[in-house]
Amino acid sequence: MQYKLLGLVLIAAVLMAFSCACTEEATEVQTPAPTTAATPLPATPSPEPTEEFSLEPSPTDEVPVYKQVTISVHRNEIPVYPYLAIRFDGGRGQPAVTDLDVTVYLETGEIKKAKLENKVGSEVQIDGSLGTDRVVVVATYTDGSRAKVYDKIHEFGKRVP
Repeated sequence: MQYKLLGLVLIAAVLMAFSCACTEEATEVQTPAPTTAATPLPATPSPEPTEEFSLEPSPTDEVPVYKQVTISVHRNEIPVYPYLAIRFDGGRGQPAVTDLDVTVYLETGEIKKAKLENKVGSEVQIDGSLGTDRVVVVATYTDGSRAKVYDKIHEFGKRVP
């Protein structure tokens, strides 16, 4: 019986100590949030690449064999609809290509742009002029580099070798 009484007293003491500890008012310590002053960045205009109009083709970039791709262009010779069909024919560099950007410079002074899919046989059709048009294709590779892989003149009524 003494052990039961001693156990009850011990339990009561623990409960009293616990209840005393919990009855204190909780005081929150508030730390001020760090403030950072936003410093405005100087307004510098981002340089936009200015594209010069030219019907003169320039040499394509030399790329290693593992980056080489082939582009073919067909010109529709019907005067009612003189479009240019630009086609991706693949190549050893196909796995390294992420984007193919097509730019067509028309004799009329217009510049038209399109994207080719990195899939053999993918094709885009761009309305051409009844005169001389220049087709440029630039490939972007997985390593971030870019290379001009096609740059030729296409004249209405003449075949390109």
